[in-house]
Amino acid sequence: MSINGDTNSLVGFDGAEHRTAYVFTPTSAPSEDLPQRPKKRRKVGKTPKKAPELGEDADSFKLAPLLNEKESPELSSLRLSLFNQYWTETETKIKLILNEANEDTLVEVTSFVKNEKSTDKVPAGFIVTGPNIASQGLLFEQLSTRLSNEVNGPVVTLRSGESSNLKALLKKLIRDVTHQKSNGEDESDNFLEQDGRKFLNYDLGIVHGYVKAHGCGRVVVSFQDSEAFDSALLGDVISLFGSWLDRIPFVLLFGIATSVDLFQERLSRVATRSLHGAQFDVEQTSSILETIFLKVIAASDAPIKLGPGILSSLMERQNDHVQSVQAFVGALKYAYMCHFYANPLSVFLSLKNNSDLAALLQIEHFEAIRMLPSFQNYIEHLLEGGNLERSMSLITDDELLLQEAYTLIQDKDHAVQKVLRLMHILVTLAVEAPGKIDLYMKASAGSLKSSNNLRSIVDSIKRANLDDFLGFVTSLKDAIENGSTELNLEQWSDMEPEFYAEIVGIWEDASSLAGSEAGKSIRSSYNKSLRTTVISHKVKISDERSALTKQDKEYTVLVDRLIQAIQNFVDVDKLQDQFMSEIWLYDLKYPYQDAFTPKSRFAIERALSSPHEYLSCACCDPTKEGSLMSHPPTAILYKLFLEAGNLINIFDLWTAFVANLGPEYDEGDDSERQALMLFYRGLADLKLLGMIKQSRKKTDHLTKLAWKGL
Repeated sequence: MSINGDTNSLVGFDGAEHRTAYVFTPTSAPSEDLPQRPKKRRKVGKTPKKAPELGEDADSFKLAPLLNEKESPELSSLRLSLFNQYWTETETKIKLILNEANEDTLVEVTSFVKNEKSTDKVPAGFIVTGPNIASQGLLFEQLSTRLSNEVNGPVVTLRSGESSNLKALLKKLIRDVTHQKSNGEDESDNFLEQDGRKFLNYDLGIVHGYVKAHGCGRVVVSFQDSEAFDSALLGDVISLFGSWLDRIPFVLLFGIATSVDLFQERLSRVATRSLHGAQFDVEQTSSILETIFLKVIAASDAPIKLGPGILSSLMERQNDHVQSVQAFVGALKYAYMCHFYANPLSVFLSLKNNSDLAALLQIEHFEAIRMLPSFQNYIEHLLEGGNLERSMSLITDDELLLQEAYTLIQDKDHAVQKVLRLMHILVTLAVEAPGKIDLYMKASAGSLKSSNNLRSIVDSIKRANLDDFLGFVTSLKDAIENGSTELNLEQWSDMEPEFYAEIVGIWEDASSLAGSEAGKSIRSSYNKSLRTTVISHKVKISDERSALTKQDKEYTVLVDRLIQAIQNFVDVDKLQDQFMSEIWLYDLKYPYQDAFTPKSRFAIERALSSPHEYLSCACCDPTKEGSLMSHPPTAILYKLFLEAGNLINIFDLWTAFVANLGPEYDEGDDSERQALMLFYRGLADLKLLGMIKQSRKKTDHLTKLAWKGL
């Protein structure tokens, strides 16, 4: 210690060393003596690599030649280009329908979010989507896009699978909020910290800083499947958002499948009192699906038509499994692919716009046409009518057959328009609106005449009095003259002149009959109220008819005329019976069922026993020697599994497995370790498929649990 007051001994002394706690206070200006570390920047997503152009994949992908591989490369390429062209047009129509389907809901919700004024309660919109949960994804995707474009602020969609607890939900919310305006803007992360202290990744202070930094007017949080969230979690989130409402302008949107009342019962009273908002009802998936069906599948300008067989499978899967609209569109695309990829005659669809097709056609195409069932039926029809010369010309003359195909392609829309007219009549006359999809399937199958829909209409006409009958005929006449915008039908009185003339004649006679007997009730003989009250249960039909007046008999004749006209009009052949309908009609339901509702066990067994059918590689060709060595390890083990008994010795199985792998796995420890890895992985696959398990009797054996075909 220095007596003379020397202060050298105090060098390095810090008075803060003896404090019980030390508080670090960062300076605003960094010291020049200390080395400066670069400022840590917020992690952002990597710049996505440029996706390969679609043209590159299209050039490399080619369809396999058909007609026993005799199809020319030009025609196989034409089939692929036709598929791309027609499906692009169809997909554009579908996207337009989907965008317009929820337009009213999108406008209402957007107006609510933009115009909702700040209060002491959290604004909330309750969007009732209906029982089909699969349709919520499309709606909230459209809603997120619309709000992002029209609302000044971030839009976040939360799902129950991504938000198991409060901390995970807040992390997801904050991550989505802070990443929304990264592209093209300053990457400053000043809102991630306050007074030098960095926020935790689940602190809403980050959202508050983000709102202040970007001047956001709204922070929209959507709970897509809100009823799948834990009720306690929702209550905590709502209460937390309410406490931050003076700093963060939250607006909540809830997707509800049941009702607002049931959803409210799941929430706590505190959470319920923290919300105020409005309810929005969404158009149901069934109506959207019907619109897509009428505008895309049943439309007269559709490039290919779907028959009743595949349509019934499509709708059965849609109704039984409550699939989304996207699943239906995917199945429709698969039907287009099957038609153009596997039907060599689909190139005839380009006859209307491709004058060079005639030069590209081969003899095999005309031979394929003559093998069609519709061609054979048409020839039989000509022979029955005594037209032997024309039938022989179609069989022997390719030029005449090409002209006939060209004419049929030009006129193929008439058959579909006929189906739409039948639907138009039945929808107009039906007392209860029938399902249009079911009506189309019956009309295309030619079974409308014996359907319950027509039977109920006939019964209604028979029971009607003169005024009601005149209303039936008037509505039918107006429908023919005005057409239908829903079915994309213009007025078709010129297309069906005989039927229209009959309807007009019935309408004129019914109008004159109603004018001559004004004020008097006129009924037909079909109406049971004509019976007298005294002997109503004993009078005979002949006595009843003898009691009819002259006007009643005239009215009965009009009723019979209308019923007969309708029955004759709906009596049409099914679309499959049209000549060369196989060119523009697809009705094979088995490829669709194999792809979308496969028999899983059969598919797995076939894939393991014949992997070359799925891998499409030359090395797995079963006709080549040693092809088993190139099979996947699981397929090799499955072959050995089939040859073994109920108990399988693991060492014997391992020895046989290595022998089938090939000679490259017999040399060195590394090769053996690699083979052992493949062996264990194959055993794990078989165990996962439920084919084997560890034997309880012998520890070094496996027990077989499944047999092929059983």
